[in-house]
Amino acid sequence: MPKRINDTKLRKQQILKSARKVFLEKGFQGATIDDIAKEEGVVRGTILYHYKSKEHLMEAVLEEEDEAWAPFLASLVTRHEIPVMERIDRMFALCEMYFVNEKAEIDQYKENPAETRFLLDQMRLKNFYRQAEGLTALLEEGTKAGEFSLENPRIQAASAMFAVFGITGTDISPEELKAELQIIKEQLLSSCGNDK
Repeated sequence: MPKRINDTKLRKQQILKSARKVFLEKGFQGATIDDIAKEEGVVRGTILYHYKSKEHLMEAVLEEEDEAWAPFLASLVTRHEIPVMERIDRMFALCEMYFVNEKAEIDQYKENPAETRFLLDQMRLKNFYRQAEGLTALLEEGTKAGEFSLENPRIQAASAMFAVFGITGTDISPEELKAELQIIKEQLLSSCGNDK
């Protein structure tokens, strides 16, 4: 029998963890509230008490994924004492770390690869926009400081992060991912007039 959790915030976190696992295993269409309740070790009503529907639960899972990145990216953008180039390097290192860890976690969900990929793409989409915004801020800062020569940092940032988003959705090894991220970063920097 599962241990009763009286802390609402903790219970909701546990439900989201179970929901994410079930969604990855069965896909959004194949998963049911009953599946999530079974995974969590609670009754269906407990899930529905915290989340009105499977759709609300999925939205919460996606929001939680997005919030995991927010503090790291905000910190990178606002740490003005660190040179812009170093913060860009750190942003790409964070991308690598996040996706390598994610790949290790999802390798167990190979039963329905198309559904799993679609779900992961949905989870990563908000992160893509947040990363593009963060990179835009860094490129604008570098341009203002004379480190880069860019007419439109937003376009360069979106292009680079779109490439990152694309390769992280493919089935590649961590070594291949690292090499591809390096190429994307080098292309970004060369377009900025900085070939370091």
